[in-house]
Amino acid sequence: MKKILAAAALFAVMTACDGVRSDKPLEGTVWKLTSMEGIPAAAIDSEADAFTLSFDGEEMLAAGRTNCNRFFCNYEAIDGTLAFGEMGTTRMACPDMEFEEAFVRMLGEVDGFSIDGEELTLFSDGQALASFEAVELPVDEEE
Repeated sequence: MKKILAAAALFAVMTACDGVRSDKPLEGTVWKLTSMEGIPAAAIDSEADAFTLSFDGEEMLAAGRTNCNRFFCNYEAIDGTLAFGEMGTTRMACPDMEFEEAFVRMLGEVDGFSIDGEELTLFSDGQALASFEAVELPVDEEE
C-alpha cells in the first residue's frame, strides 16, 4: 500500500510540474521583439506593436510591424525549421529606417526557431538572431 501511495504522490508531483510551464504556440501568438543586434531597446520599446510578428497557420502567412511599416509574407515551419517567403510591406518613410532594414534583413536570414515558454528565438545556422516574447496587444477601440 505504501508503494502505491508513494507512486501516486510522485505521479501527482510530476503532473503538477508539467502543468506549470507550457510553450506558447508559434501560430496564433503575437511575438514582440525583445533583443536583436543592431536595434536598440529604445526603438524596440517605442510602441507596443513595434517589431511584432505573428503567424497564421491556416493561411501560412506571417505578418507584423517594424518600427515604421507593416509587413506580410508566406512562411514554412516544420520541426524547428522556419523559412520566410518574399515579403510585402507598406512604404511609409519614417525616422530610423535602418532599424526596419535590419529587422527585415534578419527575417530573410532565418532558418530555424525554438520556443521556450513565452520566448521565441529565431536562428540562422544555429546562431541566435533575435528573441521575442509572447504579448497581448491592446485592441484599438473605434470611436
